[in-house]
Amino acid sequence: MSTAVSAARVGWAALVVVVAALHLGSGWQGFTASLVFAGAAVVAFGCLPLLRWRRVPSGLVVFSLVASALVGGYWVARDTAADSADPLPVLLDLVPRLLTAARPAPATPELLAPGALLVFGVSLVVVLAVAGRGRSLVAPVGGAAVLYTCTALLTAGRADRFGLVAVGLVALAAAGWLVVDRVEAGGRGRVLSGLPAVPVAVVAALAAVLPSGDAFEPRELVEPPVGDLGVASPLPQLASWANLGDTELFRVRGPERAVRLVALSDYSGAAWRAASLYGPIGAVAEPDLPPGARVDEAEVEITVGELGGRWLPTVGRPTGVTLAGAMVDPDSGSLVLREELTPGLSYRVRGVVDVPDDTDLLDAAVPANAGRYLELPGLPYSLAEYARQIVQNARSPYERAVAIEQVVKQGRTPDAQAPVGSSYARLERFLFGGAGEPGANAGTAEQFASAFAVLARAVGLPTRVVVGFQPADGEERVVRGSDATAWPEVYFAGWGWVPFDPVSGVSSGGSSAAQKREVLDRLASVTATPTSTPLSAPPPLVTPSSPVAAQATPAGSQRWIGYAVLGGVPVLILLVLGSARLARRGRLRAGGATGAWAYVLDGLLLAGRTPPADRTAPDIAAGLGSGPAVELARLAEHAAFAPRTPGEIPEADERGGTSAWWLAKQVRGGLRRGVPWYRRVFWAIDPRPLWRR
Repeated sequence: MSTAVSAARVGWAALVVVVAALHLGSGWQGFTASLVFAGAAVVAFGCLPLLRWRRVPSGLVVFSLVASALVGGYWVARDTAADSADPLPVLLDLVPRLLTAARPAPATPELLAPGALLVFGVSLVVVLAVAGRGRSLVAPVGGAAVLYTCTALLTAGRADRFGLVAVGLVALAAAGWLVVDRVEAGGRGRVLSGLPAVPVAVVAALAAVLPSGDAFEPRELVEPPVGDLGVASPLPQLASWANLGDTELFRVRGPERAVRLVALSDYSGAAWRAASLYGPIGAVAEPDLPPGARVDEAEVEITVGELGGRWLPTVGRPTGVTLAGAMVDPDSGSLVLREELTPGLSYRVRGVVDVPDDTDLLDAAVPANAGRYLELPGLPYSLAEYARQIVQNARSPYERAVAIEQVVKQGRTPDAQAPVGSSYARLERFLFGGAGEPGANAGTAEQFASAFAVLARAVGLPTRVVVGFQPADGEERVVRGSDATAWPEVYFAGWGWVPFDPVSGVSSGGSSAAQKREVLDRLASVTATPTSTPLSAPPPLVTPSSPVAAQATPAGSQRWIGYAVLGGVPVLILLVLGSARLARRGRLRAGGATGAWAYVLDGLLLAGRTPPADRTAPDIAAGLGSGPAVELARLAEHAAFAPRTPGEIPEADERGGTSAWWLAKQVRGGLRRGVPWYRRVFWAIDPRPLWRR
């Protein structure tokens, strides 16, 4: 019956843990994670024969398995780690990298490693508990609860919205307890009366530990890793893309949305500068200006053609992408790869777009302190006065934006051959230049968008410039070089970023053409003329300071610390085990003859000769064929069962040289000499005697 009992326990425990491991995989994209985690659980349960192999101490087997798992995790993640030469930082960084990845996380090896190690560790503990002397029926349920809780935290409770997996695990636990109980009892159940309370208790425990409406978010405890990529702004490329004409840059399949490449927020007076600090998409870093109250979510599939560089086309503010190496600027939502784009690269990207209504924008305000979105270092008087004239009759921030859009558009012609640039001098030539001057009243989308953004900042409107594409309509749209453009965006408090179009003047994102026409009709008398101030010289390029500073790694990285810690952990474990064994030896020595006999039983356990529990001490000693063992067994029997009057001195102490402890040491010495050398090496630190009563 013991074989059936063992098989029933282990099989049921493995099933419970595998189901929980499959559920954990919902925190990653696709089905790969679930298969990997289920495989990790199966591998852990497959190590059961090793744990039962009496020729090697079980503590040594567990230590070897854990060490092998950690080495495997380091080997998998080292190629993508910042400092792959230090094993300890790589292993410690596994969980933070997962928590700052997309949600759900891409199924890449370095992001699967922490989940696989968790499942393997939990499964190993369950195996030890189920197959040990206690044969615990609680450990599998506890292990499943740990995995289920980790899944809920990783997915913010979205993996099991209706609690179906929790109910299934509760039912599986209850059914397993019933089956195992009946098998062990020979078909006579012993826990049937208390079985209805089991699901209630488990559900109550899960409800107490799992996230609720105001859930705990572990990602908030981890600072997203930030890297300085130093990618250049693609704004000057508009002219070269326009010259490519019908060359296919990429294809888009999905809802009709403007495709964004990069949003530029920092302006030095000479050029727009792209953000340089990027982190993994999906991190909990909030943008410096919060999104609007009304948003629309869209997901598209993009296949790269002749588009070069490292910028990734996206829609709106990206919330997920299937490329593992994608990095995002949390403030602008710009996506970038660490390597160059290659033709044929295909991915899916999901993003949200602010979509305020007409009535929302009419009375919308702008933030009083918008930081870098209002910075205009060394703004020339001519541009500041021109902006003031444009908005002198506007009553709201939205009317100011519409007026600037209309004035920048009027009398100016898009020209792909116009001089490039976004400096104050280039914008003054674009806005105020006389007939015949290169770039006067003509420019690419770069000059139109930059002129709008600078003039709007001059009158207190937070702006940025977006480089992107306006492809033709259709289910699958081919984006060509001629579709490349740029447009400005204005931030309205509570409603987010709203695009404007100073090239055609007919589209402003959430505002309809009819609403804009009403505003323009009221502002029909507005005129603006350039001042006689001479054109300004381009100011020096000023690099704006970033609120996030890249943390450089010291040149002399103290890698020896990591190696010392890794080497010290096993030594510390051995010292703890050795100290615990010495403490047990002291307690047994103080226990007289019965303690000395327990010391001999410990030796039999270490030698792999544990006697059956129903055998008496004299029978065990007779089987050993040792005189000291027979004498010690007699003394132990007498000390344990013979009546003793107060003040009587135990026989073992009266006999001096043949004391119980001296006899026990003789027997233990003989047992130790009879075992192989590799078992004698771990004789003093084997933890198995610590678990024996």
